[in-house]
Amino acid sequence: MPELPVPDAKLGLSNLAVMTSLCTDGITGGLCTAAFKAFFALLTRGLTAGLMSFSGSMLSTFVMWLVLKCDRRKFGCVGIGIIGAVVHNIGQLMIAFFVIGNTVRYYVPYLIIAAVFAGAFTGIVNSVLIILVSSAENTDHR
Repeated sequence: MPELPVPDAKLGLSNLAVMTSLCTDGITGGLCTAAFKAFFALLTRGLTAGLMSFSGSMLSTFVMWLVLKCDRRKFGCVGIGIIGAVVHNIGQLMIAFFVIGNTVRYYVPYLIIAAVFAGAFTGIVNSVLIILVSSAENTDHR
């Protein structure tokens, strides 16, 4: 997966599946997709990565759902992507705090900045995916 200039920060392409599922299938689909993503991280990268993925994914999915319920148009896909990415990193940092300790706090500003850029990117791509899914659904019903 492509990495950002911040060590261990990733573009969040797997979050596209969660965001798209959340927008098209609601909270149940979003949480199921997030859980599957975390389970995959557990199987492929180990317990710590699985826990970090689970905490970040579940927290960000729930917060993105709340934002979608409040006013989707106010934030747009890009705003929701940024909020989701920042909250995802916060969820991961909570686990990292217990694993690594207090030194994680020095990494927070860098991860937040990286999350803003990654979230904007995934938000833009998600908006395109939502348009494609909507047009495909409209085509199927004709």
